[in-house]
Amino acid sequence: MTSSSQRVLAAARAAGQIAAVRHRVELRRRRRHPQLAAAVVLGATFATLLLVGTVPVPVYESVWPEPGAYHYGTLVGTESDRVLERTRELAATGLVLTAGLGALGATTSDGWETPPTEAVTAVPLPSAITGVLGAALLEHGWFVAPATLGAVLAFTVGTGSPATFVGAVVGGGAILLTGLLAGTAVGVAIRAAIRRSPRLYSARYAVSVLLLFVTFVGLAVSRRTAGLLGSTPLGWYGDLALATTPGLEAGAIQAGAALLVATCVIPLALGTTLVSGRSLWFAETVLDDGTVSDSRPGRRTRFVGRVLEARFGRATAGATAVVWRRMRRSPRAMLYVVLPLAFVGPVTADVSTTAPALLAPLVVLYAASAVGLGTTLNPLGNERVALALVRTTPGGPDAILRGHALAALVPGTPVVATAALLVGAAAGYPPLTSVGFAAASTLVTIGGTGLSLAVGAYLPNLEGPTPASLSPPELYAMLAYLAAMVVVASPLFVGFGTGVADSLAGVAATVGLCGVFGGVAGLGGYRYARRRLEAFEPGVDQ
Repeated sequence: MTSSSQRVLAAARAAGQIAAVRHRVELRRRRRHPQLAAAVVLGATFATLLLVGTVPVPVYESVWPEPGAYHYGTLVGTESDRVLERTRELAATGLVLTAGLGALGATTSDGWETPPTEAVTAVPLPSAITGVLGAALLEHGWFVAPATLGAVLAFTVGTGSPATFVGAVVGGGAILLTGLLAGTAVGVAIRAAIRRSPRLYSARYAVSVLLLFVTFVGLAVSRRTAGLLGSTPLGWYGDLALATTPGLEAGAIQAGAALLVATCVIPLALGTTLVSGRSLWFAETVLDDGTVSDSRPGRRTRFVGRVLEARFGRATAGATAVVWRRMRRSPRAMLYVVLPLAFVGPVTADVSTTAPALLAPLVVLYAASAVGLGTTLNPLGNERVALALVRTTPGGPDAILRGHALAALVPGTPVVATAALLVGAAAGYPPLTSVGFAAASTLVTIGGTGLSLAVGAYLPNLEGPTPASLSPPELYAMLAYLAAMVVVASPLFVGFGTGVADSLAGVAATVGLCGVFGGVAGLGGYRYARRRLEAFEPGVDQ
């Protein structure tokens, strides 16, 4: 073995060790926070069910009747053209989604933020970057690999031919390899390119999530989009997956081209990641780390501050202003405001055709819930680093909680009220009914903010933050809050979704019930959050 081969093997071995160690650390973090592992398991399970589809098992067949890989495997002998077309669509769609997943992780993950000191001081830089890349691929693999393997096995069983498994495995692996590697390389390159712009670098979270959401919803609700993708060279990966399936005439040239592209992606993506990673970690940048003073506030901000100070006191107004500044510095903490759109979007599209009367309450429910999905969902975690000092201030925990609530309600309430008026008008509500709908939505929003404080105080994220930033809420806190908001907003669905609010008396009753539900949730939640902040002891309750 030549010396160059030995150096390559040593670099690969070092990269593998870095990837394994970083992934082991992530697995330990999941054991400390079971909700993270539960989120991955639930996501992978849902994706697997979606791809596998219905199977001839009595109970399962009635619970999940949607066709998938197994169903199309049974059609190979009778409808081969349809199977080929559908496989090309799914291959192209899977390639786009996995690439989007890789790009999202590369642009938002903390793993690429700074060079790992223990790695770059012990091994060559290319090995360190490759190790971080390998850890990222392993992390994504927990989500996409089970779904892909389940689809491969289901399709093989459906065809009844073991030879199908070979091509399906190669095709599925090529899709994952191409999508994740290419997406991660592009994400790291984009991150390195915008590193020198503090404004763009801070906005990468919102932009990345929005783009992935639009892509996901577009592919989920539009079969035409998937068909267009399947007719492009991306669909050739479907030919590769069907190359060994008997009874199908998959394109040999297309399959070979897909295999060639998948092979070429490895050095291209690795080279792009090495160059971009070096620039990302060591290029000179000018970033606001959160300790630089903001520019002088504008006239509108000063006016709002004076109003809040006159109504709620200087301590609360100051806490509100601080939260707003930290929100601008921590866009990642506001991620859950848009995350539920990935679920609400397809559901809304389905409800608009099956139960149109529920569409307006459903839209307003999301808008009202979004107000409480930001900073109010983790008040204890946001103030943990200064909680001992906060208790000694004149305002105490009350000023902090009111500041978090007002930071969400001041911009959020007008948006919800306006959205309710527009949705009510679009739904054909009379003017007075639309006004009642907006009033009920506003009451639900205010009550939901207090509820958000309680859920965030009970299920806090205590990892972070810095004194100048916010800490993202926990995922299971978001799920608990959304489930509770369905209860708080139930009068909206009963009143405006079933026709009870067709009369003025019905509108008044619905608004009154929303006030009761929102008042109980808001006041009770606020009082519970205050007790938690007063009794919490860092290092003891963690």
